[in-house]
Amino acid sequence: MHIGRHDMLTGAAALGSMDCRLVTGIPPEVDTLAAEAPQALHFLREAWFSRGDPGALSTLVARRCDGSPVLALPLRSIGPKLLRARAIAGSYWPFRSIAMATDTTVDDIAGVFENPIAQRAMGPLLRLGPIYDSDPLAVMMVEAARTKGWSVLVRQMGQTFIQDIVSADGTTAWPSASRRRKMRRFATKLADHGPVTMRIVRGADWSRQVFADLARIEAHSWVGTRTDRSGAKFLNPAMMAHWQSAVADPAIAEMLAAAILYVGDTPIAFSLDLTTGPLQYGIASSYDLAFAAFSPGQIITVHAADDSIARGVRQIDWGSGDSGYKQDLGAKPGALIHDMLIVRNLQIAALLRPKWEETTGSTTRALATGLTEALKASRWPFARFAAN
Repeated sequence: MHIGRHDMLTGAAALGSMDCRLVTGIPPEVDTLAAEAPQALHFLREAWFSRGDPGALSTLVARRCDGSPVLALPLRSIGPKLLRARAIAGSYWPFRSIAMATDTTVDDIAGVFENPIAQRAMGPLLRLGPIYDSDPLAVMMVEAARTKGWSVLVRQMGQTFIQDIVSADGTTAWPSASRRRKMRRFATKLADHGPVTMRIVRGADWSRQVFADLARIEAHSWVGTRTDRSGAKFLNPAMMAHWQSAVADPAIAEMLAAAILYVGDTPIAFSLDLTTGPLQYGIASSYDLAFAAFSPGQIITVHAADDSIARGVRQIDWGSGDSGYKQDLGAKPGALIHDMLIVRNLQIAALLRPKWEETTGSTTRALATGLTEALKASRWPFARFAAN
């Protein structure tokens, strides 16, 4: 999406060393910064952020006085409209962040925070997360916010686990030979139910049929049969639309891969992964419960790992959850995953903190409940908070 001058929402204002503009949609600067970022962030392109209605998004673009872009922050509204609260847009998995100029400093971010257009764009409350505590954006925004005297509320969401699949000497560290043999035995037994085939989908191979196969597996999985499906990657229509939109970008289509296991014509397991150079993010995996006795999830995961090794991947970031299983595989604890709120009003931040930091479950519900109670307790008019 190319943004022209007529798309500008509020024009531009320069303050100190920063020039900030708020534009509708996702401007070209997002792809430019992603291409120049470390490989681990190359996926943070326009198509990654355009979940739902792209027209409902706006992007804060900050430049130095020499015209060089520092950041392009895609934003979406959260909570009641009168609140004007914002959140970083993009997929929940593997995390929400942006690519910044590689020479960005905390002073640069502080300069953005001082800009009146940036403050209006971010609203009185900005959600940053889920994001890794080591992420450059998280580190710089937290430090810059605190130098401004703003509050940062941190909600713990777990810890990621990192798997070395190739050791320092170039030998395969995982999957082990014994695990491969075990998976071959399971595959042999699975073949009693029909011909077993495995395929890797990426690039030009993405199609509506592939997405239908992934949804079919998920429908017969634990997520599809024993939950409300809100966390589903493909049964949830909004998330299905997100993945289909993402792979319309050839660069993301090549990074995103689905390893799929079939018995005859029936898809029974998948592993969905995102590869950025030598690092691979494990996005999701699922299998048909009817075939659970044959460990189809592990079969396809080992197949996907072998393909990744051949493509130069050296580490897998498994994300959070099921830490016992992941540590049994040899994965080590990685970054902590945080969900953060940057709040400018100190009184509201103090009242909101308990609900945000001490509750689990739905982030949206925690935010809505916390804000309602905070505003009641503060006895401030709702509009007064939203205006600050």
